[in-house]
Amino acid sequence: MADPRAVSAGRIASAIDQLPSMIGYWDSSLRNVFANRVYADYFGIEPPDLVGKHIRELLGEALYELNLPYISGALAGEQQQFDRTLIDVNGAVRVTQVTYVPDVVDGAVVGFTAMVVDVSARAEAERERDRAIRLFRIAMENAPIGKAVMTCDGRWLQVNKALCELLGYTAEELQHRTFRDITHPDDISLADEHLKGLAEGTLTNVASEKRYIRKDGATIWVQRNATVVRDADAGDVIIAQIQDITARKNVEAALERQVLLDDLTSLGNRRRLMAELLALKEAVDSRPVGMLFVDVDEFKSINDRFGHAMGDRVLAAIGRRILDNVRADDVACRIGGDEFVALLYTATSADGVERLADRVRELLAGPYDIDGTDIPVTVSVGWSWEPTTDPDQLLRIADERMYSSKRA
Repeated sequence: MADPRAVSAGRIASAIDQLPSMIGYWDSSLRNVFANRVYADYFGIEPPDLVGKHIRELLGEALYELNLPYISGALAGEQQQFDRTLIDVNGAVRVTQVTYVPDVVDGAVVGFTAMVVDVSARAEAERERDRAIRLFRIAMENAPIGKAVMTCDGRWLQVNKALCELLGYTAEELQHRTFRDITHPDDISLADEHLKGLAEGTLTNVASEKRYIRKDGATIWVQRNATVVRDADAGDVIIAQIQDITARKNVEAALERQVLLDDLTSLGNRRRLMAELLALKEAVDSRPVGMLFVDVDEFKSINDRFGHAMGDRVLAAIGRRILDNVRADDVACRIGGDEFVALLYTATSADGVERLADRVRELLAGPYDIDGTDIPVTVSVGWSWEPTTDPDQLLRIADERMYSSKRA
C-alpha cells in the first residue's frame, strides 16, 4: 500500500508543476531543491537538472548581482518582492514580478521559496496607458486652441495653456469655477441644455457657437465642440475643444450691417425694412405697430438746381436728423432715392403716431445749410397704425397717406 504522505506530496508537486508561474525552492546555501516545469520555458533547463545548482548558475553573473540584495533580504527572514525583466531561452523579453518567501524553521531561515510571475501583458498595458496619457498631455499643452476635460456637472478638471490664455484665467482659477461662471448670461440656458443632454446620454456630442466672458470682462465668441466619454470606473467626463472665433463673428456682423445699411445716411436700407416686416408677419404677437412714410418734396429740383452731389448731402443731413430723433427700439430706413420709412415699435396709439407725423414734417423741413448754401426742403409724411399680422397693409396705408399729404 502506497504511503499517503508520498501520494499527497506527489499531487502537490504535480499541481505546482502545472502552474503558469516559476516556483522553486532554494536552501540557505542558495542551491536549488525544487523547480517546476516553467523553469524550462524560461531558462531551457529541465527541473531535475536544476536541482543542486547554485542560483548564480541559473541567473548568470549579471542578473545574480542585481538580485543579490533581495536574496540576502530573504535569507535574513524578510519577504522580498520586486520587478525584473528577463530574456527567456527563445530571446523573448519577459517582465516578471518576483517574490522571495523565507522558510523559517525553529527561528532560523533554512531557505526561501521563489515565485516568478509573468506580468508582461500587464506591463505592456501599463506602458500603453502611460504612453496614451503622455500623448494626451502633449496634445493638450501644445494645441493651438483651447482644450479641456470637464465633469458632467460643468466643472473644469483639466485645461490647457491655450484655453487659459484665451480666457485670461490660470488653470487653478478655472478649476475653482464651472463653465457657467464664464458663459455669457444669454447663452447659459442653451449651454445647460447641451450639458444635460451629454450627461443623460441623449446627446453624444455637441457643436455650437457661444460667448464667454473673459477675466478682464471682455466678451468673446467661441466655437465649442464637446463629446462625452463614458467610464464606469473613473466616471464620465466631457472632452471639450474651444476655438476663438471673435474676429470671424465681428467680420460677419460688419458684413451683415453693410447688407442692411444705407451707405449714404447710415439708416437701414430697403432690405432691412423688408426683413423687419417679415419678422412682424411671422411674430406671434399681433399688437399694433406705428409707421411713418417720408418723401422729400420736389427733390429732383434740388438736384437740378444744386447738383447731385449737393442733393446727396441733403439726403445725408435728413438721415442724421431722423437718426438723432428715433428711439433706440424704433427702426428708420431709407428705402429709395428720397423716401424714408420709420417703424415705430414704441408707439402706443394711432393719435400718437399722427401727432408724431406732424412733428416730423416740421423737424425735417429746411433750409439745410450745406457749405454756406441754404437749401430749402419740405417733406410729405404719411402714417399708419395697424396690427403686425398684416405689415403689408401697414406700409400701404402709410404710403397712401404720404401721397395724400403731398397732393394737399
